[in-house]
Amino acid sequence: MSTHQTIVVELGCSRIKVGFAGEPKPRRVLSSGDGGALGIDDGMCTSSCTWNHFYSYLSSSSDAVIGGDNNAHSIATSSYDWEKTLYPLFSYILTSILFIQRPSRHRILVLMNDIFPPRHLREALLRVLLDYLNLGSVLLVNGGGFGSVQYLLEGMNLSSYPLITQQPKASLVVDIGTNEARVAVLVPGSLFLVETYQAIPAGYLAFLRKVLALYQEANENWTTNATVEDANVIVQAWMSAPNTDISTAATTISVELPTLMKQSNDPSEASTVSSTIQVSVEPLLEAFHQVYLDYTQSTSLVYAILNSVLASPIDFRKVALQNIILLGGGSVALRSFGKGLKMEVETAIKSACGVSLGDDTLAMEEEKKDDGMEVSSIAQGRFQSLKAAVERSDGQEGGVQVKYPDPFAADVAHWIGASVMGKLRLSNEDWISASSSAVSARGERLRR
Repeated sequence: MSTHQTIVVELGCSRIKVGFAGEPKPRRVLSSGDGGALGIDDGMCTSSCTWNHFYSYLSSSSDAVIGGDNNAHSIATSSYDWEKTLYPLFSYILTSILFIQRPSRHRILVLMNDIFPPRHLREALLRVLLDYLNLGSVLLVNGGGFGSVQYLLEGMNLSSYPLITQQPKASLVVDIGTNEARVAVLVPGSLFLVETYQAIPAGYLAFLRKVLALYQEANENWTTNATVEDANVIVQAWMSAPNTDISTAATTISVELPTLMKQSNDPSEASTVSSTIQVSVEPLLEAFHQVYLDYTQSTSLVYAILNSVLASPIDFRKVALQNIILLGGGSVALRSFGKGLKMEVETAIKSACGVSLGDDTLAMEEEKKDDGMEVSSIAQGRFQSLKAAVERSDGQEGGVQVKYPDPFAADVAHWIGASVMGKLRLSNEDWISASSSAVSARGERLRR
């Protein structure tokens, strides 16, 4: 078994990353942009599966939908419903991506998005991987990759990378994905603290939906048939424009919206309909504030960060706030927003904890009060106990430091950590093989 490579698969919200342990990046990233349909001839008939978003899977041979999709036809209630999607998916991965000829000589490490995956999903995964596809052994790592990123942080050559001068006793990992954001405090030697795990609907797609909703509320004349694609164009256009500092940027930007371009494809309308319009940036900035920076809202990113810190042991709080690491594709997409995502988050954390800010930030807070948006006393006092940990004074440690896992790409950091994890000589007790007890009895051994 040791002479064969370990397969590493990350089952993300909208992307599936596939490769071998020990490699610096995935060999293939499957996403909804690829159409989402994975065709495979299983020897009986041609079937396909669609992986649209977090635990919502469609099979061509069934109308069953697994997960919490509001448009679901029905909710799967057995592991068999999962198998109809998982079998063609992993069969496609083994045969068409990795070209595995003898699965029994390989083991597979699977990163799961949820900290407590559905029991039927675990059972189906083990049955498909061990019984149907005959892989040698399986390791399921729960928690959205937080169980693997610690291996990345601990495995870094501290003298070569300026990110970490010494291994901190705690880090706070913020993963901004497509549909949601997840936060947890990591402690060396114990993976992540379960009680600090926070999952909120603050992914990049959720941000785009909020942007679109606020533009529609503002009665913009182009929003009649607008989509999140239009919202994404506006966000990226604003970030690529010069001087996008939130406090000094222009109030409007010029963009070419895909919806208007489609509407003006008719040659007879080309001379009268222009796809380039001036768009106000106020709804865009308000959406960014509500989704990521507004500590008075329980669904905001800053609220989840501080709530996670409060849930950790008191001696970990200061060092966790000094080692906040941004991961996920959403953090990459928003990296240059305003003064930069990391700086905006740092400022919002300080504001939430009652730390005095610069003149520009204070002026913005006063302007909000004048607009009738004064923060309630309950919200103001919620995170005041963290003020001493956040405030930096002469001769004392403190402050907030948000950073990216440079030189590693933030959107594949979880997979890279799993790549390191799979390369290590982990105990055989961590791996589940076909000779283990029945699938229904394996579930209790999977939580890490």
